[in-house]
Amino acid sequence: MTSCAEVARRLPAILDGAAAGDEVVTHVESCLACRSELARYKKMMRLLGQLREERPAVPDGLIEGVLTSLGVAAERQMIRSALSHRRLAYSGGLALSIAVASGVVVLARARLQVKSAGAEEAALR
Repeated sequence: MTSCAEVARRLPAILDGAAAGDEVVTHVESCLACRSELARYKKMMRLLGQLREERPAVPDGLIEGVLTSLGVAAERQMIRSALSHRRLAYSGGLALSIAVASGVVVLARARLQVKSAGAEEAALR
């Protein structure tokens, strides 16, 4: 015996033209719930068919407005992307400048220490 769940699973194929099978037909004829489900499904398919034929009117300026908004959003995204890449470059440049300045300070101190050590040796002689 075919169950209501089995009939519900087969309804789309049956309405698309697949063979229902004798047990499904017998069940639908004897089951009020499945007949009701079949009627609802047929009604839904009819309404979907009507939707295919309907072409809603597009308000004036809607397409242009959407395209303009998309263009503005794309432009903003490009600007953000460019700025974020610049930030990365600026950060890298700043880090390099700090490293170079630190190196210069270390070298200058080393030279001063060498000079002062040389001056102390000369004073001791």
